[in-house]
Amino acid sequence: MKVYIMGYLKDSEKLTASIAWSSISLFPSSEMTVPSDKEIDRIFRLSREMKLSSVLDFPFYIFSFKDVSRSFTHQWVRYRIAAHVQQSLRFVKVDTEIEGGKPWFVIPPSVLKQGAETIVKYVRTQLEMGRMYRELLKKGIPPEDARFILPMGVKTHISSVMNAEELLHVIDQRACFDAQWEIRSAAYALLAGLYSISPRIFKHAGPYCMSEKTCRGKSKGSCYKLAEKLTRKMFEKGEELRDLLKDSDKDEYVGIDLTGELGYIVSRDVKEKVARLLGFPLELDYRVELYVRKL
Repeated sequence: MKVYIMGYLKDSEKLTASIAWSSISLFPSSEMTVPSDKEIDRIFRLSREMKLSSVLDFPFYIFSFKDVSRSFTHQWVRYRIAAHVQQSLRFVKVDTEIEGGKPWFVIPPSVLKQGAETIVKYVRTQLEMGRMYRELLKKGIPPEDARFILPMGVKTHISSVMNAEELLHVIDQRACFDAQWEIRSAAYALLAGLYSISPRIFKHAGPYCMSEKTCRGKSKGSCYKLAEKLTRKMFEKGEELRDLLKDSDKDEYVGIDLTGELGYIVSRDVKEKVARLLGFPLELDYRVELYVRKL
């Protein structure tokens, strides 16, 4: 999975805080003095505590996900206070050949953890569906019908725009350990990226057990320490990314690897065994990378 934060409102925290303070001022936001750092912190804290959603509707963020499954995007587009544009399988013919050892489908970590034999069975099933897809296309079946044979794990890309209020809601829900693993990885990656850009807005973000001190999941708080540790780690990564952005050029994408925290690395022995059984090497690691554009 690759997460790209492509656009956002520059100086969004100062601008949004000025707009918020204008509601209790004689002056309109266009004439407001830029609030101090302390005032900015206070307004965003109050916005979260008092559920002043209009304030957090102003900052917006444009981002995209690459090499995610259709299973992921089916969940992602449920968030409707947003706009989404996804790769269309009606018009795009998926390349279901294995080129350079890179699969065109996502392999879940739960499958990877089962070992070589399970991985090989999974991969061969995906490859057979890919072969059938190509065969249908050769017979003149239109892509919009041939796509019915493709697995839910087929890789795709999707771009979205959301405001801060909706993103905080997404992180509340999807950073929870009850969330599906792929969208949970996306939520934590976004948390790191958003914190690098707007630390005052997202400094208290995290799953409900972190942001509201209330567990809404099935575990009844048993995974709190894991969630807390991962949330803190994303804040650290966000700070690291913010420092890198300071030294980067305008429009440059700065990236960090989050595989160690959010992905899964397959052992060398398993990779070699899978390659022997399949007859060719295959990239098996589930990698998570985050990129933020400097504006």
